[in-house]
Amino acid sequence: MAEYSNPIDEREGLEEYANFQGLRNTVSAESFSKEDLVTALNVDISDDLGISRRKGFSAPVTAVVDRDLWAAGSLCLGVGSNALKLVNPDWTTITLRSGLTASKSLSYAIVGDRVFYANGVELGCVQNGANRTWGLEVPAVPLTAATGGTLTAGKYQYAVTFLRNDGQESGAGKAGTIELAATGGVSLSSILVSTDPTVTDKIIYFSPVGGETLFRAGVIDNSTTVFAIREVRMGASPLLTQFFSPPPAGDFIGYHGGMMLVAKGDRLYPSEPYAPELFDFRKSVPFTDHITMVAPVKNGLWVGTDSQVLWLDGATPERWDFKVVAEYGVVPGTLTYGDAELIGDGSAGGDIVAFFASKRGLRVGHLGGRLINLDRDRFAYSIQERGAGVVRRHRGMAQFLCTMQGAEIAGNVAA
Repeated sequence: MAEYSNPIDEREGLEEYANFQGLRNTVSAESFSKEDLVTALNVDISDDLGISRRKGFSAPVTAVVDRDLWAAGSLCLGVGSNALKLVNPDWTTITLRSGLTASKSLSYAIVGDRVFYANGVELGCVQNGANRTWGLEVPAVPLTAATGGTLTAGKYQYAVTFLRNDGQESGAGKAGTIELAATGGVSLSSILVSTDPTVTDKIIYFSPVGGETLFRAGVIDNSTTVFAIREVRMGASPLLTQFFSPPPAGDFIGYHGGMMLVAKGDRLYPSEPYAPELFDFRKSVPFTDHITMVAPVKNGLWVGTDSQVLWLDGATPERWDFKVVAEYGVVPGTLTYGDAELIGDGSAGGDIVAFFASKRGLRVGHLGGRLINLDRDRFAYSIQERGAGVVRRHRGMAQFLCTMQGAEIAGNVAA
């Protein structure tokens, strides 16, 4: 590779140099090599180190969406005027939900035909082109009283769950108890009515006398508030969702190993296996500080915090092996995904890897816990409170584009 061509004008001492590596600001200009640039305005640098003018601006295809754009296949979602919108192939939009918190960005995760989202305050699910709740609230234990019947005297347990129109069942809290002093029945009253429009029914669970396991005793309409058990009618369906809850409104979410992962503060909440709408909060995983990224890849999980980049390897949370890969944090919101073949000579292609901005530069979270430095510590950008990232192919080039949001502070740079 030639360093430079002949001078263009020997009298001026000008040289033409085509092999630019890009911007550099981690050393003074006096220490630059010929491949370093002080300024690069509206230009692209290709993989063969050629430089070309960047195309100009174009009008947005839709002005209705102004942030939090996400897409998978033919499904596209975004937020505009603090409302969640479905973007159609012709760029028209349908408002799915209004009133999202203005200062909070959505994190998305897809499971089959369900797209889950959360922003730390609100959460929900988009399915079949409509918005609905993510998980169901846990109904309170109803009131009970003894009534007529043929149940044996003794202690009984009871609980209620909500049932959605697609078959999803809610969790249940601690079971209520009642002790019959003589042969009789149990009357349940003030059974909570769900305000969720997707809930159609409620399931009543009841234990045998002195039993620890509750079985399905009946199914009633959501609007019904009373139910009586007057005789032994133990079914074959035990209560399987006791102590499960809907997820917290996470800051960042991801799906990995058959589990939905929800980061809230410094804790990571895994769902039950292959049940992304049921969570046992007792299984939450603590981290040393605030989680700023959840990035699943094929054989593990990248987690970013305010001060670390971690690789989690293992089939389940109970078996996760925690490895601190870097002692610096991740800028929230900058996570995006791209093909591994876009990195280097393309020999690592075929797998999807995580691209993100750290507090020390742009990084790729590869498979197996391999962290790749994209900018080789050549450029130090301002560390902002949030950002956004996208990987694109353009004119034969692969580019990881990042924008940052927040007030710049002198000396606050990724170096």
